[in-house]
Amino acid sequence: MFGDPVVATAILDRLLHHSHVVTIRGDSYRLKEKRRSGLLRSSTPEPVTAAAKA
Repeated sequence: MFGDPVVATAILDRLLHHSHVVTIRGDSYRLKEKRRSGLLRSSTPEPVTAAAKA
C-alpha cells in the first residue's frame, strides 16, 4: 500500500500511539456459521489414539 516501509511504520505509529487494544475471545458469527454449514472443520484437534501413535 505504501511504497516505503519506513513511511508505513511512521503512519501506523501515529495512528496507534494513543489507541487501546481490545481483545475479543471466541469465534466470530461468520466462522461459527461456516463450521455449522460444513464449510470448515472444527478448530479443536482430535485426540491422538494409541493406534495413531504406532
